[in-house]
Amino acid sequence: MPDAITTLSAGDRVGNYQILGLAGVGGMGMVYRALDVKLERLVALKFLPDELVATKADKERFLREARTASSLDHPNVGVIHGIEETSDGRTYIVMAFYEGETLARKISRGPLPLGDAVDIAIQTARGLVAAHSRAVIHRDIKPGNIILTQQNIAKIVDFGLARVNTSAGSTQTLGTAGTIGYMSPEQTLGKPVDQRTDIWALGVVITEIISGRNPFHRESPPRTIFAILNEAPKLADEIPIELQRIIYRALSKDAATRYRSASEMLADLEAFRSHLEPSSAESRIPSASNDVAFRETVEHASQQMWPPPTSRAKNSFWWLGSFAAAAVLLVLLSLIPAIRDGIAGLFGRHEEHIAVLPFENVGNDPANEAVSEGLMDSLSSKLTNLDTGKQSLWVVPASEVRRHKITDATAAQRELGATVVVQGSLQRVGQEIRLTVNLINTKNLRQIGSLALDDRAGDFSAIEAEAVSRLAKLMGIEVTPEMLRATGGGGNPAAYESYLKALGYLQRNDKPGNLDMALDALNVALKTDPGFALGYAELGEAYRLKYTLDRNPKWTDEALANCRKAAQLDDRLPMVYVTLGRIHDSTGKYDLALQEFQRAMQLDPRNADALIGIAHSYESAGRISDAEAAYKKAIALRPDYWDGYNNLGVFYDGQSRFDEAVAQLQHAVELTPDNARVYLNLAAVYIDSGDFKRFPQAEQALKKSLELSPTYPAYANLGYLYVQEQKYAEAVAALEKGLQLNDKDFLVWGNLMLAYQGLGNKEKSDAARDRELALLEQAAESRPRDGEVQSYLALLYAKKKQREKALARVQTALALAPDDNVVLENIGEAYEDLGDRARALQYIQRSLQKGYSLAALKSNRDLQGVLSDPNFRPNGK
Repeated sequence: MPDAITTLSAGDRVGNYQILGLAGVGGMGMVYRALDVKLERLVALKFLPDELVATKADKERFLREARTASSLDHPNVGVIHGIEETSDGRTYIVMAFYEGETLARKISRGPLPLGDAVDIAIQTARGLVAAHSRAVIHRDIKPGNIILTQQNIAKIVDFGLARVNTSAGSTQTLGTAGTIGYMSPEQTLGKPVDQRTDIWALGVVITEIISGRNPFHRESPPRTIFAILNEAPKLADEIPIELQRIIYRALSKDAATRYRSASEMLADLEAFRSHLEPSSAESRIPSASNDVAFRETVEHASQQMWPPPTSRAKNSFWWLGSFAAAAVLLVLLSLIPAIRDGIAGLFGRHEEHIAVLPFENVGNDPANEAVSEGLMDSLSSKLTNLDTGKQSLWVVPASEVRRHKITDATAAQRELGATVVVQGSLQRVGQEIRLTVNLINTKNLRQIGSLALDDRAGDFSAIEAEAVSRLAKLMGIEVTPEMLRATGGGGNPAAYESYLKALGYLQRNDKPGNLDMALDALNVALKTDPGFALGYAELGEAYRLKYTLDRNPKWTDEALANCRKAAQLDDRLPMVYVTLGRIHDSTGKYDLALQEFQRAMQLDPRNADALIGIAHSYESAGRISDAEAAYKKAIALRPDYWDGYNNLGVFYDGQSRFDEAVAQLQHAVELTPDNARVYLNLAAVYIDSGDFKRFPQAEQALKKSLELSPTYPAYANLGYLYVQEQKYAEAVAALEKGLQLNDKDFLVWGNLMLAYQGLGNKEKSDAARDRELALLEQAAESRPRDGEVQSYLALLYAKKKQREKALARVQTALALAPDDNVVLENIGEAYEDLGDRARALQYIQRSLQKGYSLAALKSNRDLQGVLSDPNFRPNGK
């Protein structure tokens, strides 16, 4: 059938597409279900009404918007395959076809249960986060533009088409992109819009799918617009108060008091869902009289944007005139450089990235070494509370400063992106202490200010509090009592000194004996001051670290007990809930972990440890999309901080999304071009991809990492890479350099064994294997609940043909970590070594189902028989 047609019927042909039937008709055109005969897939063809692309400018705008929308790749965004034209010039969009129905059709049968509604809202928000990250604004979010597939996956469709509709001038759109009833106030007034117009529309949609009513719908379009601009949204009583808070904030009439981003709204929706219980769906009417924050949110959603004329018109005109005069004055003043810089400082949002460097122990007194180390951590923590008060400031964790071995301002700026550093020294003469602190701009190395603080009584708590207050003043920050309270207070001076010592020991808990000395110091502190909440919190963290060494559950019991004691004494310490979350996460109680991390976020909305904990708990629980959203929220909170991109890159690597991992890590490199750790992770992605063409890039990244900081992990990975490339002499050289720094890692000895084996040196190969076995058996004894260790030991026993020992370890590993993809891969390889191909296939395919890389399997020479077996299924099924 020819292309030049007005309507299409089943069997008609348009380009490469055979029409199967009409899928729908709407204001934005006709949609046909069709078969792509070339690629043999179902698609949807959308033909727009001619008047929407009547002029060349209209068509160009449509193509520009549609191309931008087609770049989106997200599970909650409808896929656009292409944009094509019929022979007579009619433009149509080729989209993925989804079996299901629109949300509008679904709710036409009645409101949805609360849980289902929130799930759809979260999915829609995720789609918007993805779109907004690419600077794509939908402008017409409504139930008719959300498709629910048969698997209950929400897909946002028609990105970009609302903008095309701007020129149509229909009654339904009033010449403005969008649909009346879902337009934001700024949209109805024809003002420029940004991503917050989509946030408004999502707030309307959430209300409608729960209550069955659009909160602004009136009997005519003009009255609906008036309601949008001037009337409070009508929310049903059946909507829980926590969800009402979210909706009212989304429906703030002033975009400035709305959610700033879809990721912010998404985080609140996810937090609400995590606490959702069956009883929460019951009717609860909020009381504005006893909830100031809630009342303010409602007021923002109720304020008039388009008030009727009143006797105050003259005053309003004077205000506008004064504002215009002020604007002219600012423009004139901005022509003068000095004043222009002052204006920029007053109104511009300038990010300060602060790093506290190690304090010099004047006199090198061994008795003060641990206190100096602990002071660095404690001061970093207290400055982080200023971060909560000033949204443009963040503090580099002390652990990151140590990991990168940063000791000067230049390195802090180059490797961590710090703009300001705190340097200082600690001196003690008898009982008296002197703390010297310098605040330095890393860009020009100029000193912003210097403090010399003395305390004759030796009270570290008092001198540290004074340092925080004075540093804050230098940075233009007002320290509130609430900020200081959030640190947990100083406690008894003697107790606080013991606490600082413990912090110093904990930061080097890798040194034998340090963890026990930290525990001893904390117990001394708490004996001195039994009401010292921060001491109990840190004691809980110390016991958690002890648990990570041997997995003995008695340490988690101690950790939990001390954290709970800390919370009883002071329930507003975020670190208590971060530690509780980490404990629950490490013991597989992911729901409890999430609750604790979210509690920490409530107390400190910019707490990086809590946010990463949330992401890790989601990842551990298999909630991959939720984990991804949390990692992205960490980036949104601190877009100039390299570690957010680093964490997301490592996450993508674990999901075998290698290209995305590389993109994130390269962004981290751009922010911190001399960051050895990021180059190390970037190399790991190239290696994990199993793509031999990327191995030269991996080698280059590892050599860059070693150039910046010669570390054991970099040498170990370089040696492993050379083994994969069969460059055995180079592998031996790299691995032996790594072993000079750390000879206790069984994995490195295993790779060294393979390298010597490749060189034909049986004596050294056997010696390396014996050393690997000895270290593995030690690790299994000290960490009996570590599934990965047990699986590696099973594999080594299998390679030595010790069948009974291997099978015993297999069962232990599976009992401890039945879903760990590394464990499953090791077990599959062990069965292959033992001659059991059927079980080898079973566990290798399960490892793929759990996220193990097929490319990595292909690089394993001992698994080639499994991969070539006719019963092997590459998709893991």
